[in-house]
Amino acid sequence: MMSEPKRLHPAAVILNLGHTIIQTIKNIILPFFFVYIVNSNNTVRFYGAIALGVLFIWLVTASIIKWRRFTYRIEDDEFRIEEGLFVTKKRYISVDRIQTMNTSAGVIQQIFKLVKLQIETAGGGKEAEAVLSAISVEEAERIKEAVFKKKAKSHESEPDEQLLEAEQKQTLEAEPQEHYRMSMKELLMAASTSGGIGVIISALFALISQLDEVLPMDWFFDQFSFLQHAGIGIYAVLIFIGLFIVWMFSIAGMMFKYANFQIIKKEQELVISRGIIEKHQVTIPLRKIQAIKIKENIIRQLFGYVTVSIVSAGGGDREKQEGALTILFPMIHKKKLSRMLQSFTPEYRLEENVRRLPRRALKRYLFRSVIFSLFLIIPLCIFFQPWGYLSIILLPIELFFGYLAYKDAAWTINGERLQLTSRLIGRTTAIVLKRRMQIGKLSQSYFQKKGRLYTISTAVKSSSHMEELAVRDVSEEDAGFILNWYSYEKADG
Repeated sequence: MMSEPKRLHPAAVILNLGHTIIQTIKNIILPFFFVYIVNSNNTVRFYGAIALGVLFIWLVTASIIKWRRFTYRIEDDEFRIEEGLFVTKKRYISVDRIQTMNTSAGVIQQIFKLVKLQIETAGGGKEAEAVLSAISVEEAERIKEAVFKKKAKSHESEPDEQLLEAEQKQTLEAEPQEHYRMSMKELLMAASTSGGIGVIISALFALISQLDEVLPMDWFFDQFSFLQHAGIGIYAVLIFIGLFIVWMFSIAGMMFKYANFQIIKKEQELVISRGIIEKHQVTIPLRKIQAIKIKENIIRQLFGYVTVSIVSAGGGDREKQEGALTILFPMIHKKKLSRMLQSFTPEYRLEENVRRLPRRALKRYLFRSVIFSLFLIIPLCIFFQPWGYLSIILLPIELFFGYLAYKDAAWTINGERLQLTSRLIGRTTAIVLKRRMQIGKLSQSYFQKKGRLYTISTAVKSSSHMEELAVRDVSEEDAGFILNWYSYEKADG
């Protein structure tokens, strides 16, 4: 019976302990550990070891207590959780507010053949409303089935139990209507052209800065004292080797993240799964999709590849999202994109015939691309001669990207679909349905007014905020057409 309080699998003790240890290391143990290692006083070392032992015993005890006091059940159309270490906390989540229930499996869960169930609610924050860190696959399915039935009952005055059971069985046993599995070529392209290298470099600098505060690093730098007399060529080679190593780590991370990536379309839901070491699965109802975003960075655009994301409302595995976006296709060739969108998200189709910006908008894009750099370049050229003149090289680069931004900016309307394309560094195309648009907005600055230009923008509701979409410097006629298109339905509605 789902109304009886249940505990998580005992493996939750290990998960709780691991999470607590990681948090403690970040806050306490890491600096204490380094101080203990470099300190030669045996008395300090002895009491330090005792303190660490006591702390570890406490963490184990606290993890066991948390597991014992954590219970969950479904009762009176509510998902009820009771937990706490010293003080009992009760959370009652209305079944009607539950939007999605997603499963994932890390190393510990896979060892014990368990899953982690994350319960997302409408209007929830960045974190999941409730997390069951260690339950069996069968238990996860029973919870989903129970929630499904109660939600169905709440929307029908006199529900037919047999009908509800039949519908649930049909959904669970439905054959996949469409299936997509990421190829090895696409996985390699996604990994080798990702922006993960920047994240790794930032993490390395952050780690070094923390180590420098608690551990003398002079001995480390002394090992490379010979570089003081090295030439530019040696430095260039070392930098290249370092970046190559970091790039390889980035590739490995992305391949682990998106390995076994697949999408299965069942009835009116998309089931997206991925991962080797940690397996993740997210279920997105098609009715929750608010917009589709297609992104191309410079390198991927040269090879004809794009990344496709879903903006969804009240759903999605937020730990695995980029902001409020759920990845639909981590990497796919543009030649296949239209067919794949039609198969998995038939309402969101990519249009090839688009409306470009008027010629008079070009100077505004070029001006915006260099205006802020000029405030940096001019002082450098005046006060840091002659090296400051090297900053001038930024101007042609920024003018190039300004021209690309103008050239790629576009919009089109086809029936109930609005498609907007813009560029900062990479190119982004957004496809949104009229009924999903929260606002339709035209804005005009003083300088745009002189050129009879407008900025068109809209916003759709995502899981945690409003996702804004815009194209700058559309002609006055086009802006009026778009606003009339949006307002016409609102008047009819």
